[in-house]
Amino acid sequence: MESACYIHPTRPAHWKCPKCNQTYCSDCVIKHDAGPMAGNRIMRMCPKCTVETSWIGSSDIIKPFWERLPKFFTYPLSLGPMIYMAFLALGALVTWSWIVQLVCWALVLNYSYAALRQTAQGRLVPPPLWDDTATKNLGQVLKQLVLYIILLVVSFAILTKFGPIIGMLFVLLTLFLLPSMIIILVNTQSLLTTLSPNAFLAIPFKIGKGYFIMFVFLTLLLFAPYSLLIWVSPGIPPYLYKYVLGFAENYYTLISYHLMGYVLLQYHDRIGYEIGIDDIKDSDAPRKEKADDAETLALKRLEMLCRDGKFDDAIAHIQKWQNEGGAFNPELSKRYFDLLKSRQMTTEMVKHANTYLGFAVDQGKKNEALDAYNICIAEDPKITFDPKIMFKLGEWLADTGHPKDAIKILSRLTKTFPDDPQVPMSYFRAAQIYNDRLMDLASAKKILKILIKKFPEHDMAPKFQNYQAHISGG
Repeated sequence: MESACYIHPTRPAHWKCPKCNQTYCSDCVIKHDAGPMAGNRIMRMCPKCTVETSWIGSSDIIKPFWERLPKFFTYPLSLGPMIYMAFLALGALVTWSWIVQLVCWALVLNYSYAALRQTAQGRLVPPPLWDDTATKNLGQVLKQLVLYIILLVVSFAILTKFGPIIGMLFVLLTLFLLPSMIIILVNTQSLLTTLSPNAFLAIPFKIGKGYFIMFVFLTLLLFAPYSLLIWVSPGIPPYLYKYVLGFAENYYTLISYHLMGYVLLQYHDRIGYEIGIDDIKDSDAPRKEKADDAETLALKRLEMLCRDGKFDDAIAHIQKWQNEGGAFNPELSKRYFDLLKSRQMTTEMVKHANTYLGFAVDQGKKNEALDAYNICIAEDPKITFDPKIMFKLGEWLADTGHPKDAIKILSRLTKTFPDDPQVPMSYFRAAQIYNDRLMDLASAKKILKILIKKFPEHDMAPKFQNYQAHISGG
């Protein structure tokens, strides 16, 4: 049964604390840089016990393979793999030497097997040709060839002894179980284990319906080269048929092995194949997870305390952290504001509102900012904030159909901060609201007269004068 995150019960968890046995999603564990002595890896700690957690799964990281089928077909579309497959497809033209054809096929199989191994470890890009990943473990490829030979010999023997019907049924069963055998070979690297019925018969049951879906797609990929040849044959000369077929076989072989590797990755926990979360990589771009900064650590500690019902301790934690010089980020600020509101600590909430509204204004979160403002103004009708915040709130109040409230906050801004750079535009915006929203031409003219008199050298003075002339009919 899939574990749920202790803090976010609707999310699957893949980290478990060995001390408290709680499970967490990746957003909840505390991430520390282990330092150069430990290879600069990221340590994921329990937010409650601060001991290192263990990885228990990847269901929220690895998508089911049927949800990313288009990516399987684009997987080989890199310059190196395409040139490599195109070159080895030349072996299909060497009809006079089966040895050359066998070598080319073995090289394709070797590269595809490297792709399978790499995919199963979580690296979802083709192996580089210049890396030994694509050339080592030739012994494993030899084991695959031996596996194919054994299956062919056994199939021929059954066909000869029991007739075509039993023989064909055995061939179909062999094709169905072949992906299971390849998965076992990758997992155990033992040909004897691969040929054990107890092993290869268990894989389809462990994977479940995913194995049957994989088999259907592998079957389609098996016949895809011939379908492609039929489709393109009218447009190419006959002497290229073998080359096109050879290239298509190489292309779809690489896709098939990549698919099997991804199935092994997706169901690694069921099969018993070990991978690490830091291995999973969907591109060649560097991907290094960063350690949590101070604000994130404070937020995770707050969430942990709230999840345990220790709300007062959570508030005390943030207050202590702030007194020691800690700064807020938008997420932490919002969470702290909501916590103070839920605990009806209005004095602390109103005090913190300036910080919270500052982030909300910077991020353009109109509804959140206005909701918080309305809560604060109900507690303290004369409350003031940073002039930049007050000006933006005035604009948003006017935009949302509250022109009188907008006038109030803009007026409070000009009286409280008469020397602030926001004041001239506050006068101007108030005049616009009086004229455009409240239809109070007299008040608009009065404000504009004060504005032009007090700030004759302002950069926007010509605009102020033009608007005055406009509403006066001049």
